[in-house]
Amino acid sequence: MEYRITKVDRREKKIKIEIDGVYHLFLYSRDLKKQKFLHIHEGNRITEEEISQLNQHALLRGKKRIMYLLGKQDYPKKQLEDKLLREGYCEEHMQKILAPFVERQIINDSRLLQRRIQGYKGSKSRLEILGNLQKKGFDKNEVQSMLRENISWEDEFQSATQLLHKKFFLKRLKMEEHTLKQKALGYLSRKGYAMDICIKAYNYFLEESLED
Repeated sequence: MEYRITKVDRREKKIKIEIDGVYHLFLYSRDLKKQKFLHIHEGNRITEEEISQLNQHALLRGKKRIMYLLGKQDYPKKQLEDKLLREGYCEEHMQKILAPFVERQIINDSRLLQRRIQGYKGSKSRLEILGNLQKKGFDKNEVQSMLRENISWEDEFQSATQLLHKKFFLKRLKMEEHTLKQKALGYLSRKGYAMDICIKAYNYFLEESLED
């Protein structure tokens, strides 16, 4: 069976190729100089074997890209998917590129999520952690479930108190108490802490300050 190269877009550094009217992959200009890709021209016919060569090239390049990224830091699967799609990999290739990393648990969202939450535990509210991790590509429901398991009311109270010490320990000396309270409660509220935690953390901070 034969297919047709319906579009070769050379306007960018990545040469985007459509086969039978559907975007398939991108090549670099240096790739087109290789013997196996000399036939890549708009309007040319292409065999299944030649498409297979293109696919293998894209998958190998994509896996090298993921290895490079994971060599620098861990990523959730969704963030890697987004990176590959933005870089020009099609959905089919993206899934095949990531599959072996997921199977070997090199990409493991649950394990990574556990580490990220523990890293945030002493300095952020559950709400702020949820927002940060969602932006990183973690599933909202999974994050919420793990937050309930790993961060208690007492943990949030302690982190809120620590934030007040960092933010207002010296400033408290220059403020009237009502101004200090207003600013401290507003600060913690914007950080995502529930009001009962804000009030208790402020009262505890104030008591400690009076003892100093």
